[in-house]
Amino acid sequence: MRLLIGQTGAPTAVVNASLHGFLSAAAGHEVLALRGGPDGLVAGSFTPVTPADVPAAATRRGGSWLGAGRRAVTVDDLDAALDSLDRHEVDGVSLIGGNGTMALLHALGERAAARGRPLVTVGIPKTVDNDLAGVDHSPGYASAARYLTRVVPDLARDHAAMAGVEPVRIVETLGRSVGWLALAATWHADDPAHAPHLVLLPEVPFDRTVFLDRVADALATHGRAFVVVSEGAAPGLTDEPFHAGNHTRILLGGVSRVLAGTVGTELGVAARGEVLGMTQRSAGALASEVDRREATEVGRQAARLLLDRAGGVLVGLHRRPGDSYDVGYDPVPLADVAGRTRTVPEQWRTTHPTELDDFHRWLEPLLG
Repeated sequence: MRLLIGQTGAPTAVVNASLHGFLSAAAGHEVLALRGGPDGLVAGSFTPVTPADVPAAATRRGGSWLGAGRRAVTVDDLDAALDSLDRHEVDGVSLIGGNGTMALLHALGERAAARGRPLVTVGIPKTVDNDLAGVDHSPGYASAARYLTRVVPDLARDHAAMAGVEPVRIVETLGRSVGWLALAATWHADDPAHAPHLVLLPEVPFDRTVFLDRVADALATHGRAFVVVSEGAAPGLTDEPFHAGNHTRILLGGVSRVLAGTVGTELGVAARGEVLGMTQRSAGALASEVDRREATEVGRQAARLLLDRAGGVLVGLHRRPGDSYDVGYDPVPLADVAGRTRTVPEQWRTTHPTELDDFHRWLEPLLG
């Protein structure tokens, strides 16, 4: 059986671990590497790969050994991709990615079936945004969250030291349409004195008046206001293409700086906007070991499913009941997850970090 492994979307700090797990489980079978994301899939940029070809150090670094990318895929693109798979006599395809990737993989399998071509497809979950349906959490998220739990408290302590000249600091996390990473940035462990005073999520409609009132209250109570905001929490304030097809346009961030300008104008105090940017998804040095282990395992599971010809599924990742943290990897139909967005559940949709103890308990075992 000849297999193809690829990635679409952006890298994470642990995506190479999923590749390593896949190649380890597929040892003894012919595997081709898809290089360059969806463009490579359409063009047929496939090269033979073995576990020995991927440096061991790559599993502990950010970036993607396979290469990545995004593309709005048409029916003609699907046909071109299937023609490439035919030329290379590929029997099974695994793609590492999020909800857009699973939509692509599902469409590829459906198009193959319509053409009467047997093709086994298995998705490998990956996204720092944690917006993929069908899983408790996506590999990649825990490492980005861990980065934030290490960096943001230190930013808060720095802010406390400089509050006399910079009373307001607004820190911006990734998250186009979901607030999972902004929530992670509210983690304060045993230092509640430096927890954020306000968190803004895309799931909670932005209210300018309420925002300014909350900042003013924090200034009155604490002498400073430390705010965390998801990049997509107030999309009307920037020109960023949050809803661009397949995320094919670059986001530069900046809502934190817009909000800082609003605070300066309306409240008359100095404010700084910080954009944490791509370090959240690329900092391999601060990756979660739990995340790395789970990323490796979803890769292994994908290869086994392909070899068993159990296709049309995403490798699931589910918490098992019990007092200690444990997960299972039951597959989930691609049709149930393709293109769907997993938003923050209602009970965690709050702008008050003090109301997030239950979320913090959910997050804690993922941090490693």
